[in-house]
Amino acid sequence: MRLKNRVAYYFVSRLFWLMLIWGLLIVLSVILFSFFLSHNKKETPQLSISNIVEGTVVVDQKLSIGSKIKEDMVKNNMWVQVLDGQGNEVFSFNVPKSVPNHYTPGELVSDYLYPAKKGFQLSTWYKTIDNQDLTWVLGKPMTDNNPFQYWVNNLWILSIIIIGILIALFFGRQLGAPLLYIVSWIESLSLGKYEEPFYNRKFNSKRHWRNKAEYKTYKELTQALSRLTSTLERNKEERRLLEKTREEWMAGVSHDLKTPLSVIKGYTVLLSSHEHDWEQDKVRHFSEIMGERVEYMEQLIEDFNLTFQLKNDTIPIQLEQKDLVNVLKDILEQLKKMPESKNKVFSFETNKEQIFLNMDTKYLKRAFENLIANSIKHNPPDTKIKIILYEDLSHPRQIRVLIEDDGVGMDQETIERLFDRYFRGTSATSNNSGTGLGMAIARQIIIANGGDIKINSKPQLGTQFNITFMQ
Repeated sequence: MRLKNRVAYYFVSRLFWLMLIWGLLIVLSVILFSFFLSHNKKETPQLSISNIVEGTVVVDQKLSIGSKIKEDMVKNNMWVQVLDGQGNEVFSFNVPKSVPNHYTPGELVSDYLYPAKKGFQLSTWYKTIDNQDLTWVLGKPMTDNNPFQYWVNNLWILSIIIIGILIALFFGRQLGAPLLYIVSWIESLSLGKYEEPFYNRKFNSKRHWRNKAEYKTYKELTQALSRLTSTLERNKEERRLLEKTREEWMAGVSHDLKTPLSVIKGYTVLLSSHEHDWEQDKVRHFSEIMGERVEYMEQLIEDFNLTFQLKNDTIPIQLEQKDLVNVLKDILEQLKKMPESKNKVFSFETNKEQIFLNMDTKYLKRAFENLIANSIKHNPPDTKIKIILYEDLSHPRQIRVLIEDDGVGMDQETIERLFDRYFRGTSATSNNSGTGLGMAIARQIIIANGGDIKINSKPQLGTQFNITFMQ
């Protein structure tokens, strides 16, 4: 069931149960009140109040009742009071001393509804005689004089109110608790606290709160919030690590720039000095050194621009069919001329004389140069470096390039961070004069050409770059 349908069902079902429970309480209240009222009706006197009213006469402007009615009232232990419009007694017969001779409207109604309160049952009648509004009150002691019934009625009304409040709180908690939990979670995320709300974490440890119906209703939403929380926390940690790495990289780059600049500045001071008259060979030698330092700085700036262009997909990749065998052979021949390539052993293998790939030759050469140069620069003398190129017969249309060496290898942390921007390895045998962008650029170029790259490496056992392209 989809989330919106389940939420709708949850609210409708809870509303149904709320209405059903309230309905049952009302029905039960009616039944109980009917029981008490019917119980009171069993105490109804055998002598009808209407007969007493009809038997009431005015004699010498005073009210009176017949002797037969009086006998019946005495026989049945009954009494009668006649009240005027202000509730004052104007006539009475056989009234006990405990019965008041004046009633307020509320008092008369209360005594009528709750006979157990004062121990007698009342019946009333209203009639106008000689333009005077009169009220007859017929009373009789209750056979079951139990005042507890009065308090039971009051307690029942109070219990109905309390039960109603408890039901409202229960359903309010069922409906509102998950929403308050989700809102508090979102509020925590907005404040940068990438964790579940603290007051619900105790439930999380027991893992039973998620099984409650009110929380299971929002299962997809809580799962999405949990994934979002994990992602935000992970991104926060990655940003922290990236910031730390970038600061370290900036410090390294600043040092790397300061060194060639210091050299250039030094030779510039020497060449501009009037105290020396340099020979042409010396001037040329100084210029070559300065040119190398300028070239390094240009390479650093180019790498910096290229990695951001690749990251933002702003470089137009020009794909065309080229022979990858010749491309790799050319790269290898050029890299053999590097000073670091001395005392390194190179080999190249392929299962076909020509293997064509749809690629951008300019940038892909840059990627392979960075990968092979990594094996050259960061390994000791006599390291064997092998490039293997072949079409994978077990997976048609796949081209694989393996760049292997038997050098110092890498630990797991270096493998995981090798393709991060600004990261430079810290091996004691490594040459750390690089920009820290070469491996990131190589990976981005390979992906832009439709390829994939993986690393297999162990300390002191060498490194293998496994690159796969689809034809």
